[in-house]
Amino acid sequence: MKRLLGLCVAALALAAGCGSSGPSSYTADDVKAAYYTAKDGGAGADVLEDYWVDDEYHSHANYVPREALEVCPLMQRANAPVRVENIIKPKAAEPVSEFVVAPTDDTDIRTPSITQGALLFGTTAIADDGMQAVGAAMSKCPPSYEVRGGPSPILGTYAVSARALETEDGWTGVIQQIAHTNPADDVYYEDAAHVVVQRANVILYLDVTHRKIIGERSDAPAKAEAVLRTVLKRLA
Repeated sequence: MKRLLGLCVAALALAAGCGSSGPSSYTADDVKAAYYTAKDGGAGADVLEDYWVDDEYHSHANYVPREALEVCPLMQRANAPVRVENIIKPKAAEPVSEFVVAPTDDTDIRTPSITQGALLFGTTAIADDGMQAVGAAMSKCPPSYEVRGGPSPILGTYAVSARALETEDGWTGVIQQIAHTNPADDVYYEDAAHVVVQRANVILYLDVTHRKIIGERSDAPAKAEAVLRTVLKRLA
């Protein structure tokens, strides 16, 4: 079967899609109904739970306003040779409530946690402009930097890479891969992926994160793409 997600262009300054099909616009209800749920976990669903995030909740360790998108994780706390913005606020964005799928056991660091959200716009043109800005901002994120200040779990070295994505039905965006090593942990590293895609009047985002034993191959991007396929199929 032809792979749904493919590299469209090497540059992250995204161009218009190679093709497009599907609804001409989406509502918040459309997006919420499409979110990946614990039941979608298949054989692993029995160790998962899902829940809506309180719209008033914000992380103190890594504050990202709901109307914003993260483009360079924790850069606001980083010691880096190049300073760039950690977030971008697309113009005229209306946030959609976030939805989380996570392990039922708080001590389970190996099972991926998935956070999903979206921004809605009045027109496709405004959403296009927002996605172009996101892609340009992500391309400026340094490939490696250190966070030396803040809560212990976020300290350490971050290695970041990104590539452009396009789906067969016209969603375009960026997948960002993050490997975070913490000096206090010589067994595990954080394996994470951050995906942002746009079509019509909506920008979707999702984050996948879990721990891998140092030396193990990253699989967060593959998991993120699998989750994205489920969501986009529901929005087709």
